[in-house]
Amino acid sequence: MGLAGTYKADSTDVCYEGLVPCGKYVYVAGSWKNGKCVGGTPKFIRCQFCHFFVMLDEIIDFVLFKLVPSIAILMLVIGGVMFIFGYFGGAETLVGEGKGGPKWISQAKRLITSVFIGLIIMFAAWLIINLFFQFIGVEKWTGLQKGWFQINCPIQL
Repeated sequence: MGLAGTYKADSTDVCYEGLVPCGKYVYVAGSWKNGKCVGGTPKFIRCQFCHFFVMLDEIIDFVLFKLVPSIAILMLVIGGVMFIFGYFGGAETLVGEGKGGPKWISQAKRLITSVFIGLIIMFAAWLIINLFFQFIGVEKWTGLQKGWFQINCPIQL
């Protein structure tokens, strides 16, 4: 599916492909099935200021939910391989030194710990912001009853 998504426009889903959600034909009342935007009515949508926030939201979602987990898994695998090589002495043959094992084990522990701490900080930030906005009642005085993270961009043809 790549970079593509949906956003709300006048309480109707708008389905689009690519990074930019405007300045092209999109599918009003469309949905995603098998990696394709299907259904709905194709309409040309002109760009508005709110589309910048829709695009920014899609970039953030892509980084947080597709890119970061892949990188985190890769770093955990690298840390695990370093730990195994350090524990069984394989690091001595790779590094060419007799004292590579304990150094690799400590580096692997630091790498794995850093990955988990980074993930906790990153995903806890959203939780803290969400709790703060709920505490001050942002949905009551802004009209964002579905949440501050929902972007409603009205359709102007």
